[in-house]
Amino acid sequence: MSTTIGINIKNFRKNKGITQEELSGLLKITPQAISKWESGLSMPDISMLIPLAQVLGVSTDAILGYDVLSENIEETERIRAAQKVIRHSSDNRAVKRLKICEMLSTETNLHPGNFEIIKDYVEMTADLSMFADPTLEGYFSDQKEHIESIYKDSISKGAYLISHCNDNVLVTKTHYAMAWIYIHLKDFEHARDHIDVLPSIGSNRFKEKINMELTFFESGFDKMKDDIKNNSIYLFDAVASMLNTIAQNYGWWGEKDEALEVLDWCENILKSFYIKKDFIDMDKYLWVREGVAFFRLVTLRKAKDEKLVGEYYTSFVKEIEEGDFTDKQKKSTLDLLQGDIEHYSKYS
Repeated sequence: MSTTIGINIKNFRKNKGITQEELSGLLKITPQAISKWESGLSMPDISMLIPLAQVLGVSTDAILGYDVLSENIEETERIRAAQKVIRHSSDNRAVKRLKICEMLSTETNLHPGNFEIIKDYVEMTADLSMFADPTLEGYFSDQKEHIESIYKDSISKGAYLISHCNDNVLVTKTHYAMAWIYIHLKDFEHARDHIDVLPSIGSNRFKEKINMELTFFESGFDKMKDDIKNNSIYLFDAVASMLNTIAQNYGWWGEKDEALEVLDWCENILKSFYIKKDFIDMDKYLWVREGVAFFRLVTLRKAKDEKLVGEYYTSFVKEIEEGDFTDKQKKSTLDLLQGDIEHYSKYS
């Protein structure tokens, strides 16, 4: 029992971002006492439970382990495998997302402590909300009550995750997805509530940056180079996601000349990352590269410049086929482009 409590205290303290010494100072006890709790050599006195919970921002039950439900890895893998089967079905994109949401709604009822699956459910509902949004895709207009029930269920379970889960990554992803759901519901006030608690690149105070410097001062430049390479993958992931959003909106809503100028800029940034291929996730690169290419085709199609549409399509296919990618990556990228063209042809 003491070992479990000690592990909980240690995890909650680390999630809070405070050291043993800082926690001991807040509780006005010795750092040695904290160390003994976390190692399982002793347990906090009952009189310390409430102040400890208040400092760590959790319930006393959470410290004692009563509401910390372990996740079943096999269960998560089974549910994700079932999602994969639906993703590879012949249904259209919107229907696939609805079916996955329906399945995850049931699974999260059966496994309320599996935060990984709750996060998946909220993220998939965010995807579904894009397809259901009448200002975008406008699917499911004949199933309005059913879709709204999924929103309500997903939001409720997402709020439960945020209040009970101590994995900051899962909490952040859930906030992000819930913001999207509220955006598509046109509930901008609640969307902003979730957005406001997300990390901001504007602060320029992210942990990967200072961790690299820590490694340098602790272990030297040769060791720091490993951190640089690993963090560059995260950097590209963030940049790629931003570029995809920029390309998407200029592709759909921008005037031709301005949109093409911005899309050129996006492509050039991507190609500069491609020069150092071992510093990026190639699957992510191809995903956003395809996205930028598709939104260029959207821009040209809107301008009714069919000659340039054909020329650019041919040049992009050649770029992928001759690129330093696996056969699987080439096929996946070109299949994705063809799928986008077919799916969005109704907007032409």
